[in-house]
Amino acid sequence: MRTGKRALVMWTGALLLTLLVASAGADDLTRSKSEAASMMHKFGRGIVNVLTGWIEIPKNIAVEWKKTEPFTGFVMGAVQGVGWGVGRTATGFYDIVTFPLPIPEGYKPLMEPEFILPDLWGKDLPYFDEPIEKPLYK
Repeated sequence: MRTGKRALVMWTGALLLTLLVASAGADDLTRSKSEAASMMHKFGRGIVNVLTGWIEIPKNIAVEWKKTEPFTGFVMGAVQGVGWGVGRTATGFYDIVTFPLPIPEGYKPLMEPEFILPDLWGKDLPYFDEPIEKPLYK
């Protein structure tokens, strides 16, 4: 049994290393508008949405809290957050499984905004030689 656990750890590490190397080499790919770039963007969007879908809960609590009083905002925000979180996580899994296929047309996201925090993940980073129109962060 001990050998099985060691093999599982080794395969998991190899998979993570492969994903890291692939994502590091795909930086220039994601900046272009080719089909391969769109495919990798869809795959990355799926991974991000699977890992961050739970953030919908505190995000919706904060939004509802500002609209109403604290107790109602917490309860309604939690309920809405769970719904949106399950939806975002499910669309993330869908994107991961179907990333090689141009479904929906042109690899468009199923959910808007595409990422949970569009100010962080929704903007493309400029090349170093491109002028920055406005700062990415305030």
